[in-house]
Amino acid sequence: MQILDQAVETIRKLGTNGAPLAVKLEAIAACGDQAARIWQGYLDKPGVPGDKYTIVSWVGAERAKQLYELSLQVHVLVKDVCAAAGNQARFLVLDESPIALAYRGLKEGETGPQAAQALLAAQQVTNKHLRALADKVRVIKPAAKTVKKPAAKKAVPGAAKKKAAPKKKVVARKPAGKKAVKKSAKKK
Repeated sequence: MQILDQAVETIRKLGTNGAPLAVKLEAIAACGDQAARIWQGYLDKPGVPGDKYTIVSWVGAERAKQLYELSLQVHVLVKDVCAAAGNQARFLVLDESPIALAYRGLKEGETGPQAAQALLAAQQVTNKHLRALADKVRVIKPAAKTVKKPAAKKAVPGAAKKKAAPKKKVVARKPAGKKAVKKSAKKK
C-alpha cells in the first residue's frame, strides 16, 4: 500500500488534523476484515474444485463479486485519504487495491485453497498495516498557525525634512478666439 504510506507521510509533514483520516483508514481496514471473512468462508467450505487457471473458478463468482464490491468501496476511501494530502495528491496514483481480489491466475501446480490461503494471509497483513497507519495519523495534531505581524516601516533619512509640495490648482483657460473677441469689444 505504497500510495497510503505516501499520503500519510505527506499529511504528517503538513501537520493536518489526523482524526478524520484515521477514521477513513479504519474503514478501509474494516472492509479488509470483511474480505478476510469471505476468504475464510471459502477455506471453511471450498466446494467443487475449479480449473487450473483462475482462482475465480474455485472461489465462485458470488464471492469474487463481493470482493470486487468491497474493492470499489475502498477505492473511494483511498481517494479521500489521498485528497487530504493537498497539492501533493496529484502525484499519488492508486497502485493496487487494499482488498485481495479473486481475479488472478493460479501459479503452476497451485490449487484454489492454496491461493486462497495465501490471499487471506496477505489480506491480514494489509489490515494490520492499515491499522498501524491509522494509529500513526491519529496522533498528528494540527499545526499551530503562526500569524506574521507586518514589519514596521523604517524611516528614510531626510524624508521627514521634505514636505509634500502643495497641489497646483488647475485653472480652466478660455479659448484664444474668445479672448480676441473680448479685447476688441473692450476697445470699442
